[in-house]
Amino acid sequence: MILGMLLAYDVDGNVVATLDHVVQYADDGTPLGLVDFAAHEDTEGEMTDVWVVSEAKGSKVWPEWLGARAHDFRVELVGPPGRKRIAALVHKTSGHRRVRAEIEARIAARIDAAHGQPADIRDIVGGPDRPLQLDEQGEMKAWVPSARPALPLVSAARQTRSGQKEDPT
Repeated sequence: MILGMLLAYDVDGNVVATLDHVVQYADDGTPLGLVDFAAHEDTEGEMTDVWVVSEAKGSKVWPEWLGARAHDFRVELVGPPGRKRIAALVHKTSGHRRVRAEIEARIAARIDAAHGQPADIRDIVGGPDRPLQLDEQGEMKAWVPSARPALPLVSAARQTRSGQKEDPT
């Protein structure tokens, strides 16, 4: 499972809104966990199930967290209607391309190198609370890990589309 952020884009492909994460809650208010946007998209789910952005033509998942700097890009889509994905982000002024396949290859290599242990990929993708730092050309600056203290986390069993719960371990 690789999480990502949502990018909404206009008719010209310009990023017009971003969504870092959504927590899904049970009816009693208990947090169930983060919504896996990528898994939803992979199963032909529509991002309008997650959010609606009035000025957007569409919305898709991107594997990096770019924060407000995402607005400096336009999306390049690939795939047939109904199954399109963002293949690249192109910086509006410099033309620098952030290519999904390259990012996913770096993630896969890091996961393989971890030999079954959890892989730290924050320097590749950032995170909802720690977006990647980009320069004025849209290229990544050096990664600086968070100096924030360890905070308590909520964890719950993951629920599949069929309603079955998966053990989070």
